Amino acid sequence: MPIPVLDLSGPALSRGRQHGEQMAKSIHSNIQTYRNRFLLGGATRERISAEAEKWAERFRRHDPEYFEEMQGIAEGAGVALSDIAMLNARYELSYSLYTSEAAALNTIPSHEPEGCTSFGMQPEYTTSGETLMGQNWDWLEGLLGNMCLLRVRSDEHPTYMVLTQAGIVCGMIGLNEEGIGLCVNGLSAHGDGEELHHRPFHMRVRDILRSRTLDSALKVIVSTDRVCSTNWVVGQKGGEVLNLETSSRVVHTLYPQNGLVTHGNLFISKDGIVSDFERLAPCSLYRSPRLERLIRQQGDKWDAEMAKTALKDTFGGPKAICRSASELEPEEARTVTIASVILNLDQKSMEISDGPPDRNGYACHLLM
Repeated sequence: MPIPVLDLSGPALSRGRQHGEQMAKSIHSNIQTYRNRFLLGGATRERISAEAEKWAERFRRHDPEYFEEMQGIAEGAGVALSDIAMLNARYELSYSLYTSEAAALNTIPSHEPEGCTSFGMQPEYTTSGETLMGQNWDWLEGLLGNMCLLRVRSDEHPTYMVLTQAGIVCGMIGLNEEGIGLCVNGLSAHGDGEELHHRPFHMRVRDILRSRTLDSALKVIVSTDRVCSTNWVVGQKGGEVLNLETSSRVVHTLYPQNGLVTHGNLFISKDGIVSDFERLAPCSLYRSPRLERLIRQQGDKWDAEMAKTALKDTFGGPKAICRSASELEPEEARTVTIASVILNLDQKSMEISDGPPDRNGYACHLLM
């Protein structure tokens, strides 16, 4: 089935209530999925609740409007605000909970964190002359069927679309009416989760999608230190795409080579970085270069269909570009490609598969 689309407008509290009411069942499911995941990582229920409440307060201090939308989601879905804070801070909590209790129990290496394989194409190398980006988003199998596409309209900010997990104010992958697009990959490095006072990940995603210029979008990423490591593929219609690898304190910029940039879940540039992800998920060593090779071997110029073909690749399965679930993994940590996404920044469209693209078709969604 196609991923649900929520058209949100009005004040933050109203947007949140719309989200919460329409996606209540999925929100309840996602709360349980993340609680189970954190418990598997070694956290206790008490610690999860305590950390979520701390993050609720951090969201309020960083951005009262974002916090108000979280409140609306909680009211609309009939759940506790701390549970919605847990979802919205799930990226940061993955580091703070795992690096404290789970690391002490030496369970990190057996439970792989969030992964993805992404790309960006410059327009002079696409058959249509348009700027294309995209990725496979690999994460918890329990999230399948519990995602939604938010189309958010506001008089104060550009209209944007973002793919998210039900209950999260902003998400992972999206674009806006200025033709700015974003794809995201998880990274891991020493120092992640040590400083929790910086602006949270999902709040930064919304800041990027509210940006009117590429310069202001990039400033969201680089102007302050971060709680944890992330890879950002950012582009804008008219032809610019670049890749920023960020640890909590260091930023590396990678530019397309002959029109194409691909990325997985490890740092390509390691200056000032002690990277952890390849220890946790060695498949990231081959997914990114393989995606690049699969795209390039289809010709000198590419289109969305060529990208889709590459994103369906199952070499190395189950830990492939197109990820399938493994019964060898604990159910709570079982990982699969929960969505595959192609962004056309000129047409302002997102094509999305609900689940692994080798078994699910793409549905096209237009911003306007």
